[in-house]
Amino acid sequence: MKDWKARMNPNILGSIILAAILGIIGTTMYMMGLFDRTPRDGLIDVRVALVNTCDVKDEYFIVYAPQSGKTARFSNGSTNIRVKKGDILRLVIDPSYPAIKYAGYDEKAKSRVELVADCISGERQNMVTRSMRKQFGD
Repeated sequence: MKDWKARMNPNILGSIILAAILGIIGTTMYMMGLFDRTPRDGLIDVRVALVNTCDVKDEYFIVYAPQSGKTARFSNGSTNIRVKKGDILRLVIDPSYPAIKYAGYDEKAKSRVELVADCISGERQNMVTRSMRKQFGD
């Protein structure tokens, strides 16, 4: 046995010990989930862009997620909201303006979503635009 130790290069022995220690540390970190990049709660950060064709300011619109009840206000035509992937996102008028009704389209949540405030098409939307102008005086 003495002969085996004499022939073993100390650098090789140190490398083997270092590799074993790093392997144990890496395995422990993996088991603790430190390398897992997927969110455990299933939530994603959604960047929502507003395309506003209405004659009112972006600030009057909010994003509403009916399943979670979360809302987000727009600033400079965009906002962020944290919801589950695939949840419905709806463009609505801020509830602090109850006199106005707006029926927007729903979009499913993904990393980037574009919501369109369409007040141009249809007579129903013309009614919405008129009520907005009356409320906001714009």
